Amino acid sequence: MPANFIGIFEGGYDPAAALVADGRLLAFAEEERFLRNKHATGWYPSRSLRFCLDQAGIGAGDVQALALNWDVPSYTNGVMKSFFDGMRAEHPVDAATIGWQESLLRHYGEDAVVARHAAAWKRTLGADRLPPIYPVPHHYTHALHAFMQSPYEDALCLTVDGSGDQYCTVLWHCQGDSVVPIYEIAMPHSLGWFYAAATEFLGFEAYDGEYKVMGLAAYGKPNRQIQDAVGKILFAAEDGIGYRLDPRMIHYGPHSWSKRFTDLLPALLGHAPRAEVEPLERWHFDFAYAVQDALEQAALRLVRWGQERTGTKNLCIGGGVGLNVKMNTRLFEVKGISHIFPHPLCSDSGAAAGAAFVACWHQTGVKPEKLASLAVGNAEDEQEIEQTLRRCGIAYSRSNDIAVSVARELSEGRIVGWFQGRMEAGPRALGQRSILADPRSESARDRVNAVIKYREPWRPFCPSMKAEAADRYLVNWDDAPFMVIAFDAKPELKRDAPAIVHVDDTVRVQLVHQETHPLYHRLIDEFEKLTGVPVLLNTSFNVKGEPIVCTPTDAIRTFFGTGMDTLAVGDFLVRKPAVPVAA
Repeated sequence: MPANFIGIFEGGYDPAAALVADGRLLAFAEEERFLRNKHATGWYPSRSLRFCLDQAGIGAGDVQALALNWDVPSYTNGVMKSFFDGMRAEHPVDAATIGWQESLLRHYGEDAVVARHAAAWKRTLGADRLPPIYPVPHHYTHALHAFMQSPYEDALCLTVDGSGDQYCTVLWHCQGDSVVPIYEIAMPHSLGWFYAAATEFLGFEAYDGEYKVMGLAAYGKPNRQIQDAVGKILFAAEDGIGYRLDPRMIHYGPHSWSKRFTDLLPALLGHAPRAEVEPLERWHFDFAYAVQDALEQAALRLVRWGQERTGTKNLCIGGGVGLNVKMNTRLFEVKGISHIFPHPLCSDSGAAAGAAFVACWHQTGVKPEKLASLAVGNAEDEQEIEQTLRRCGIAYSRSNDIAVSVARELSEGRIVGWFQGRMEAGPRALGQRSILADPRSESARDRVNAVIKYREPWRPFCPSMKAEAADRYLVNWDDAPFMVIAFDAKPELKRDAPAIVHVDDTVRVQLVHQETHPLYHRLIDEFEKLTGVPVLLNTSFNVKGEPIVCTPTDAIRTFFGTGMDTLAVGDFLVRKPAVPVAA
């Protein structure tokens, strides 16, 4: 039996578990999918852990190490305490910040970590023995995960998030087995916290609504007054390479509005924070534009410097801010950068897999495999699916060719819930748990927004596109199988698929390859035969406020609770009966 490594991320947003053996990610799951509680904040990933072990047919005693994406020794041996003491000497920290620092020292100290995980494994698995804990520094986890699973042997890697151990942003030079930091930015100078503050200022929820700010930014315009104000919050470091954040705006001081920013921020901006129920005004769009631009400029300075220093043409992205696709697009445009790989599991939930990969490599010498697919989650076979349909008392039919059947449904204007194979890992639907529509139809797009997703009309939808069509439709593109970068759309795409082109003429695309996603690729191919368009509108199979569906039961409930027309679950089709219109 190969050595098995479990990775766990727990305690924060999106707890998750991963199982790695022989450098392969055998299973990965986020707790929210099983719990049906979006983000599952604060939960231990017990269900995800059980799933990973069950998927491999092993028990707790078969696990060689439990990998964690935190530098646990530094919280125990005084390194992190000394760092926090230095922060207190440098900045006028307040009582809340001191309390937060002390809570981190307690939470990630070795005794507390062992006790917490041992109790969880005992409760979840009945395990009397916890596998040896293998701690991995946080940003090193992100960097190695992104680089080792990329297609490259030499690359820059930018890891950027809220914070992890001491650091908020690190630039790495990666070559072969070497992953070396070349520029580090420590707390409190956090791009993740900066963007989270802006997210809550605009009336959205931090660590959930950042993508809304990114979408709003496309509607904004340069406003010198707003940009000057934002430039007092986030600005270039004296060396012209890094950046600095004024912590008085985010951390230190009264927090009457939100724990994400102090009262100095609305005073600086001259506006009260937007309440969720208040309408969006021109100022909000322009503020989002300024925030997005400031984030991009901070990242651009680092990557330009790193590219000139190393000469590498490849760039990897790790850390939660790597989900900002517009930032990734700007970084891809840096002179000298020819290829980019933002890891689709770049956030802390994905670091469960990253830590397990590190442990596997360090203890067995087997490197992580290159990333080809994220279909590593839960699945049910055709017999189990049919039993669920019967148990629910639903009329259904079995298709002889589900790709042909669904392509026809889509070409005739129906909106389809598509549930196939193993669930995707990560926040993007990639053709395993998707809601699909005809991208030629802007009315279909609007219907998906209004009666299925229940989301803001200004947010863009994304296309799944046959990889062979990229040259036909995209400007200056690179391979993008995971929806983590946007490209400029050619006029041909705006003509053929207007429903998936954003207001700024960009698309956050998934390029679908026959080799890695044969069924989904064939669905798009069959749709092209009927319409001439090798593209589908693809959004995640969930409604606002819920996680992506995990099981056929989840899919059925969501299907009947929304305005979808057809459900394709495995080889089975469910259609809603026509509702008679009153005379």
